[in-house]
Amino acid sequence: MKPYAGPLMLLVIVGGVLLYRATSADKAPPRDFTETELAGPAPDNEGTCYSLSTIFIANGVFGGVPRTWTSPRKGAWTLTLEKVGEGAGGPVREFQTWTFEQHAEQVRMIEADASQGYPKDIEENLNRLLEAPNARGSTPVDRCLKDGGTGYRYKKKQQ
Repeated sequence: MKPYAGPLMLLVIVGGVLLYRATSADKAPPRDFTETELAGPAPDNEGTCYSLSTIFIANGVFGGVPRTWTSPRKGAWTLTLEKVGEGAGGPVREFQTWTFEQHAEQVRMIEADASQGYPKDIEENLNRLLEAPNARGSTPVDRCLKDGGTGYRYKKKQQ
């Protein structure tokens, strides 16, 4: 074996591992997208007082349920939560899919889909997602921390 074959082979292996890790990383929206306030369902631009990430954390979305982010186009992200369980006739797939799109200073849910037993209506999905941060008294976005800050279904924490 030639004296440079060992280091060259090591370089090829390390390069392959780095390339694999770079191309196989999970896709996810940028932090500035998830830290943006989620809009309510009406087109009047009323916000919910919570960022997308706060809503997901309060709902335990980042727990044990497998999730996948995809980006159908620039400024839009789709989150799919999916689990497979045992049913009477074999495996049963349950899923929820929400597509969010950036609109100025807000992120708006523009589409919702789900398996049987879950809502497909955007307003109903938003209402369900907002229950947890309201119940926990999650930290709202800066604009709602000020006196008189209001938002869609937002319940100010009692002092």
